[in-house]
Parts: sequence; structure tokens; C-alpha cells
Amino acid sequence: MKLQIYKKTITILISLVVTLIITEIFLRFFIIKPWEYLKIEDPSINKDHTVLGWKAKEGVYNFSAMHKTGNNFRLKIKKNGNRENGDSDINTVNEILLIGGSFTQGWGVNDNETFSFKLQKKYKNYKIYNFGQAGYGSIQSYLLLKEQLAKIKSPKYIIYGIIQHHEYRNIAHEGWLRMLSQYSSRGSVYTPYGSLSKNKKLIIHSPIGYSTLPFREKLSLVTLVEKVYNKVKSKKRVYIKLETGKKIKQQVIVTKETIARMKEISKKIDSNFIVVNLDWKGSFRISEYKNFFEKNKIKFVNCAVPLDKKFAIPGDYHVNKEAHTFYKNCLVNYFDKQNLL
Repeated sequence: MKLQIYKKTITILISLVVTLIITEIFLRFFIIKPWEYLKIEDPSINKDHTVLGWKAKEGVYNFSAMHKTGNNFRLKIKKNGNRENGDSDINTVNEILLIGGSFTQGWGVNDNETFSFKLQKKYKNYKIYNFGQAGYGSIQSYLLLKEQLAKIKSPKYIIYGIIQHHEYRNIAHEGWLRMLSQYSSRGSVYTPYGSLSKNKKLIIHSPIGYSTLPFREKLSLVTLVEKVYNKVKSKKRVYIKLETGKKIKQQVIVTKETIARMKEISKKIDSNFIVVNLDWKGSFRISEYKNFFEKNKIKFVNCAVPLDKKFAIPGDYHVNKEAHTFYKNCLVNYFDKQNLL
């Protein structure tokens, strides 16, 4: 009797092992590879931050072109995490604070090619701070704004550069967390995110990252389980069930409410708050946001460019120096028409 039980146990275990091996082979060749970090030779410009997730650290960084037809670029980060803006000799109480992601920061172009540098060159009676941070969405930009307003007491203007992808970043979408993790050979990158209460009030959460499992870099099966787990886990961040019982996507409302908070904090210090669109397309409904901006008396200017050969960096999603010149001219025209500067 014991021998039969032993044989059955061994048979079950062997069958299980064979099944797992076959499953692993099938997954690896047809569905998903074991986890791989995207190896890049470029220097890391960020440091960990308990509230913001990460923030650019002081230094001068040189980057190679993503494509053979592209250009290398130089990026200088100053002491407080803002990018070099050609403002070292300016002595004035008039200040402009720029916040946003990599489009605002000017990823992919040299310091003197960013639209913020070009604006600084034109408006010499203003000191312009470029606090755009690669990878930031609205939530992180708002939190960074709060941090900097403790140091830069009352800038005349606060300008937030928005792009379509900020919606996904604002809710820590599974795909975004996965990408952040892939681009960090040291492990997951953590980001704060927003969600809504049942009565649509904004809640800002501490930084989280992509959940990982042991042996992810060895086994496709582990990578698949990890991906499914993260997708299931992220559903509560994508959707919310309201008091009425209706289920809605959170990303649009979270983004709007975060922008409203930017406007509110700007108003408290008598600063003019402006939203500038740098990349608005697809499911990012411009009409819906325009109505929201008008209702909440938020200044808005649309400076989006098509990411084509004329304005895109080869082999990269970011915009080139020609696009930054377009952004600068677009903002100058807006300032002139509104008699702002």
C-alpha cells in the first residue's frame, strides 16, 4: 500500500515537472521571454526621493544619440534639481517656474536648445527655473511645485507642461510601472500616484513600484505570473466605483483634480498659473480638458507639435530643438496676446 502511494506521488511530481518544462518552453518561444532589464550605457541623473519617487541630481551629464542620425546632447542639473537655463547673471525678483516631465525638461537636446533657455534669453528681466523632470506626470509635478514654493516664495508665473502620457503616470498604470522597472538595472523605480475617493475627492499616495518575483530573469513562467499579478493589482487604480454604483476610469479625473490643485496653490501666492500642451493627441480629449480649464479659469495654451521627422528626435519619442523653438515662439505669442509679460 505504501509503495503504491509512493509511486503515485513520484508519478504526479514527474508529471508536474514535465508540464512546467513544456509550459516554460512554450511561453519562451511563443508568448513571453524571461524578464530583461533594458541595458543602457548612459549615466543616471536621478536620485531617490521619499515623496517624489526620484529627482534629478546635481551634475553635468553627456548622452549619446539614440539613433545613428541623431545627436549627442549635454544636460546640466543645478543644485536644486532644475536644469541649466542660462540664468546665472540675472538678478531680479521676477521669477517664472516651469514644471512637467521630460518634454519640459528638454530631454534629448542641449541646455541652450530647450524652450525654457530660449524664453530666458528673451525675457531677461525674469529668472526662469526649469524644474521639468524626466518621467514626471501631474502628481509628481504638483508635489515638486509644493517643495519648490517653500524656497521660491512667489514666482510671477507657474507653467505646467502637459503631455498625453501624464494621465497614465498619474495613476501608476501597470504598463508605466513596468517600463520604469525595465529601465532600471538596479530594480524597480517608485512613483507616487493619485486616486479618487467614492465622492471623487483626490487622494495622493506614497510612491509604489512594479511588484517583482524571484527567478523572473530565469523563467518565462515567473515573468508571466508577475505580469498578471501586477495587472490585476493595478485595476483598482485604473477604475473606481462611485457612490452611485457607476464604474469609471480614474485617470482623466485624477489629472484634472491635480491640475486644479496646481491652480489653487498658485492662487494662494498670487502667481499666474498656465497649462501648456506639448503633446496632446489620441484618447487625450482636448475638448474635455478645454471645457474644464474654462470652467476653472485656468489659462491654457496649445503648443503641441506632430512627432514627425521635422520635430521628433530620430529613434526617440522626444522632441528635437526645432520643436523647442516652436514651443518658445508659441508661448511668446500667447504672452503677447494676453499681455502677460
